Amino acid sequence: MQLLLNTTSPYARIARIALAEKGHANIGTTLVDPWADAPALLKANAAARVPALLTDEGRPLTESLLIVLWLETQKPQPSLLGSDPTAAISRAGIAMGVIDAAVHTLIGRKITDASFDGSPVGLRRRRTIVEALSRLEADPPAFESGTPDLAVIASVVALDYVRFRFPDAAWLPELPRLTRLTARLNARASFETSLPRA
Repeated sequence: MQLLLNTTSPYARIARIALAEKGHANIGTTLVDPWADAPALLKANAAARVPALLTDEGRPLTESLLIVLWLETQKPQPSLLGSDPTAAISRAGIAMGVIDAAVHTLIGRKITDASFDGSPVGLRRRRTIVEALSRLEADPPAFESGTPDLAVIASVVALDYVRFRFPDAAWLPELPRLTRLTARLNARASFETSLPRA
């Protein structure tokens, strides 16, 4: 298998963590720039988005949550859906909303300018980030030991990504419970080796 990614994508990080937790920590990786329409990425994904996973048979799999779904079908244990799949998927959906809003804010800046954040759409994205993180803070996913579920993975990735991309954001709420969860999980190899970096 081969994973096409970049080092800042939260979507690619979710796939990397999931692969590692399913026993594929040493999978081959190829760094690509989605904005440069890298030929290898375009061949795997016409949308030029990361991650793209090339299976051993050469079949491309795209979109982080679909890669997680495929991993669950290939190797059901350890499960990334935990003991309560509905709760895990529900919380993961909230965290994915944070990730999507943050990514779309950065895309808005790139295709317009830095004033995008203050536009009606930019302010809506910010509201989404704040509200969704506040919901996760009020009812965070639990992790004691074993394999983290998708809710834990997505929540940690979301918070790390927001703090990476918006390091001086005064509008971010205090998130002590999520911060503790993130600190615990980032000591785990699958999380630590996939931390976003420019």
